Amino acid sequence: MKRSMYGVIRRILALTMTLILMMSSVAFAEKKYSTLEFGSKGADVLKLQKALLTLGYEPNGTDGKFGRGTEAAVAQYQKAAGLEDDGKAGTLTLNRLYDDLDNYNSSGSSSSSGSSVATTNPNTLKYGDNGSRVTELQTSLVTIGYDTNGVDGRFGAGTQRAVIAFQKAQGLKADGLAGTKTLQLLASLASSASSSGSGSSSGSSSGSSSGSSSSSNSGVYSRTLRKGYTGDDVLALQVKLQELGLYSGLLDGVYGTGSVAAVKSFQNKNNLKADGLAGLQTFNKLFSSSASGSGSSSSSGSENSGSSSGSSSSGTYISLRLGDQGSDVKAMQGALKNLNYNVSADGTFGALTQAAVIAFQTRNSITIDGVAGAKTQTLLYSGNAKAADSSSSGSGSSSGGSSSGGSSSGSSSGGSTTVPGVGEIKLLHWFNDIKPSVRSGQTVTIYDPASGTQWKLKLYSLGRHADSEPLTLSDTETMNKAFGNTTTWTPMPVYVQLPSGTWTLGTMHNTPHLSGSITDNGFDGHLCLHFLRDMDEATKNDPSYGVTNQKTIRKKWKQMTGIDIE
Repeated sequence: MKRSMYGVIRRILALTMTLILMMSSVAFAEKKYSTLEFGSKGADVLKLQKALLTLGYEPNGTDGKFGRGTEAAVAQYQKAAGLEDDGKAGTLTLNRLYDDLDNYNSSGSSSSSGSSVATTNPNTLKYGDNGSRVTELQTSLVTIGYDTNGVDGRFGAGTQRAVIAFQKAQGLKADGLAGTKTLQLLASLASSASSSGSGSSSGSSSGSSSGSSSSSNSGVYSRTLRKGYTGDDVLALQVKLQELGLYSGLLDGVYGTGSVAAVKSFQNKNNLKADGLAGLQTFNKLFSSSASGSGSSSSSGSENSGSSSGSSSSGTYISLRLGDQGSDVKAMQGALKNLNYNVSADGTFGALTQAAVIAFQTRNSITIDGVAGAKTQTLLYSGNAKAADSSSSGSGSSSGGSSSGGSSSGSSSGGSTTVPGVGEIKLLHWFNDIKPSVRSGQTVTIYDPASGTQWKLKLYSLGRHADSEPLTLSDTETMNKAFGNTTTWTPMPVYVQLPSGTWTLGTMHNTPHLSGSITDNGFDGHLCLHFLRDMDEATKNDPSYGVTNQKTIRKKWKQMTGIDIE
């Protein structure tokens, strides 16, 4: 009896141990992970970001750096999964995430553009890719209104965000991977958008349902404009709205708050949906003969009135502005040139002429709007106007006609002069967009919009910003004059033309410090050239001067576009 009882007990114990071991093996089946959180870097973060992106959570780039975008994506996933949404990816979160990813991949169709396709389909474009196909992708996205933060052939965070936005809008899997389905649909829509905005070179529009006239939409519309967009199409829209008396801001090619308000006003007056988005319907109506404005074709600016160009017999000057042509423009350019402002008397009011007008208005302390209205012209021809300060304008002639809305080139005392329109200025990220594409020893051009002067810097050392030095003694002198002939650490916002030719916003000082590589430039050391960085990163790694520069960049961009940058 006792042996029988012992046998039963032994079997029970054996069964219990078996159950314990089975439970333990289940418990140990879950992999242990190190917690990933803000500031983490490396392959594990990259794996996390790709998983989040595949499952529809945007980490704002798959770069192996756990920033605020990744933190927000983790928190969104945790909330959806019923976990504590603290934004930290620990063992529980990562096990759940990778289980969901496995289930997603196993249930997905073979045509899915998920993470598995990225490794099996060589035609899929993804974050980190480079080349002409990326350029084509970016061009198509921009054509239909998605901002890629530059068309530069590099698939960065801006391009990835644009692809995801496009995929969401088209009901595709929003994974940020441009696979066959995404590329085909994108190319089709971009082609349609381009053809709908094109027309004959003569600008005729017979048969147009909108009743367009000689000021047709031909060649203007290429995408739906939204707040923050820049370009020649924005500039054309602003000019037309100003002619209708609905826009009184700067003709800068930046679709900011003022442009949005003017478009809404136009849409209201013309029985269109007043959403502030300038799409094909709005463009067609705006450039038609039946477009309704405020009842006056004049600009509502502080000093500008009358039609687009010319002067009346009574001696009242008619406003001249970007895009105007003719003898009145040529006469004004001649008067500016006689006062040593950098302009070509070619009869075309282009970007270079606009810059000269702004420099004249600044120098003579009158309203600065780049439009030569009655007050500007009266002073210009009075014989009492202040000539250009030799430190702020080139006095040489300029070659080639300037165009309305692009860069213009000429010659000044400093050689080749490039005057960027505000609409050409991009806000590029130092670590994501600029630093990977430049190297020490390259030269950049600096344009100071306050004085209208420019100079060249040689990149010296690339870290959290670009240590740089003036290229020549002349560049040092021009730079110091722009700073009021004093050295200062106070950041000044400037436009920077990168070696690629792209213009971006930056800040700099002119105080020489530490070492430099050029011995005959009159600058003993180097200076610091800053570009956009994440504020969290700058606060952590460069909490004093770096943050000061970031605040200056954000303030200037707000002034230029009306857009706040976090």
